[in-house]
Amino acid sequence: MSKTHKVDDMSPEQMELGKKSAEKNMSLARHVMGKMVRKVNVDKDLLQHWVLPAEDFSGDVVAASMTAEDRLHLMLADGTGHGISAALCMMPVSEIFYAMSGKGFPIASIVRELNKKMVSLLPVDRFVAATLASIDWSNKTIEIWNGGGPSAFFLNEAGESIQVWKSKNLPIGVLSDKDFDDKVDVFRWDQPGQLFMYSDGLIEARNPSDALFGFERMLQVLSEANQAHRFEHLKERLMVHIGAKVSDDDISLVAVHCKTGLKGSMEFERKSKSNQAIVRGPHSWKLVLDLDAEDIKEIDLLPILLTWLKQCGISQKNSQRLFLILTELYNNAVDHGLLGLDSSLKTSSEGFEGYLSKRSQRLAKLKHASVAIYCERIRDKEGDYIYFNIKDSGPGFDFAEHLRGKVSCMSSLSGRGITLVNSLTRKMLYKGKGNEVEVEYLLSE
Repeated sequence: MSKTHKVDDMSPEQMELGKKSAEKNMSLARHVMGKMVRKVNVDKDLLQHWVLPAEDFSGDVVAASMTAEDRLHLMLADGTGHGISAALCMMPVSEIFYAMSGKGFPIASIVRELNKKMVSLLPVDRFVAATLASIDWSNKTIEIWNGGGPSAFFLNEAGESIQVWKSKNLPIGVLSDKDFDDKVDVFRWDQPGQLFMYSDGLIEARNPSDALFGFERMLQVLSEANQAHRFEHLKERLMVHIGAKVSDDDISLVAVHCKTGLKGSMEFERKSKSNQAIVRGPHSWKLVLDLDAEDIKEIDLLPILLTWLKQCGISQKNSQRLFLILTELYNNAVDHGLLGLDSSLKTSSEGFEGYLSKRSQRLAKLKHASVAIYCERIRDKEGDYIYFNIKDSGPGFDFAEHLRGKVSCMSSLSGRGITLVNSLTRKMLYKGKGNEVEVEYLLSE
């Protein structure tokens, strides 16, 4: 049995050894957490972030990841307490976010998985307040889930708050999976602006007179500076308010610059069309999937397909483009082919949210439906390419009529997906009544 010594009974040598042991443990903890918590690797022209720990370790996590679908996934999570105990609890949060974002899962699926994991790991007095966002540059939409975090908001160029996302959910790690709500709020910006997310340590920061910084003061400070300097101006004013190098609680702040002319980070090249006959050669493979109504409801298929492509040695660049193609074709088959949804609903913020709501309702009632997917890697004299065939059991549509109107489609949210797929592939052909499509994607080096 080990002997416990009171501090008063310890010799100077024992105290020095204890100090060195504590410093060694802290150094090890910093090393491990530094490896586990990844750095935000997004262009500073798009995203700015800042974390100010109250102690050596922060219980706040800021994570950002560009997805294969060319969206920006963003998470600001605030664990109970601060210091090393809070930081330890946050380590799996960061890992799950990056792993699922990298595989193409939507934020609704990510936050549900986070909740299941934290319920299983955390004691009952611990939880994680979190705000997750997904920014779609091409459609100029923001999806947000806020669970226990302070209100996120969108400022226009004049510094006016035109959208606020208050918390509608309990923090992560509180509810069972059965009671958990992963529904996201959707907003479409039609003018340039900035999305701001922050932890409660910012608005609850106190000055030497014990006055809170507060939400209204934060908005006032942001309105004083132009868009390019708002982030730094808020940081400076907050530090003046605190009057110290650190605060009583962890502070984190994120700003995303939402531009109207931004089309995403990837440049797409138009491929030359080809009607070469398919020649199966060595090193080819094929994947066949037949999904019924229950499969379509329950399986998050697209991330699984992305993982499959990567496992087959498809490069990151090609995987991103193939993911976009599969996303458009599969969503078209389900949303329009089986659920009969009209894309023109997406042309406004209210319409986009209404579109998602109708999709959820119709999907829940879906019966006697199917989607068949055939995927094959083929090598012929013209090159190395992926062949897809996707067929749904829906009534189809007049594809020729759509092509005649493809120019006007590009100026709206509806109808752009088919045009995008056509530009990325060397062949795209709708067959029969329009409920079957085949494409060929030429793999680049």
